[in-house]
Amino acid sequence: MMEGFVSPNSTCTRACRTLVCFFAGVLTYQDNFEDAASEIAKRYPGAKIVSIFPYGTANGTSGSSLFRLLARQLTQVGYDLALDKSKRVTEAAQFIREDIACADNIILIGHSAGGVVAYRTGLYLEKEHGIQRAEVFAVGSPKFFLKDIPYNHRFTYITGQNPDRITQIGSWRRPGSKSYRGKPGREIQIEFNPTHQGWRFHASYFLRSVWTDANEQFHANSEDLISKISELMQGNRLS
Repeated sequence: MMEGFVSPNSTCTRACRTLVCFFAGVLTYQDNFEDAASEIAKRYPGAKIVSIFPYGTANGTSGSSLFRLLARQLTQVGYDLALDKSKRVTEAAQFIREDIACADNIILIGHSAGGVVAYRTGLYLEKEHGIQRAEVFAVGSPKFFLKDIPYNHRFTYITGQNPDRITQIGSWRRPGSKSYRGKPGREIQIEFNPTHQGWRFHASYFLRSVWTDANEQFHANSEDLISKISELMQGNRLS
């Protein structure tokens, strides 16, 4: 069941100039995006920040219940990878639609399978409601078949420097298809905390996760990620 929460880091609640929506993947907890939300608040003084959990949260789940939740969520992810429009996409669009009317900036940021839902939600809003200003960022997400459409110019795919099993799933182009031959407008790589490996790396994109590079420069995953997204947004406005 989809769940949505307004972040306490929001700097605006009504008639906001900026709407930022984080889309979660599987086995994600309610506070997963709050480090990143605090970075959004520093850069966008009039932002409503919403966390959307298309597959529900993992809060209060443990033991065998956690495995049952994962099995159910993975089945739903399979549908979202295969279908251009699912129940989760339409529900997410409905959840945020009333906040979009006043927003000059609409930023949809998805993690893992949430990146797929973020992309499809932005496209649904464009097709069904004529909203053509949403910028979409998929972080550590699986690849999925894309049509070659102008909307993709507002879609950025972000990965880290370490191999992430999830980003190795799928492809942008369907072999032999004349329709699904698209790709993201941008595919970029960001340096994240190198001490994380495997699934810990995949889970840490949006966490503060502080580290120091070879030049003794201080970094934090959430700060670097949101800084890059903000930079790309600024570049889009100038182009």
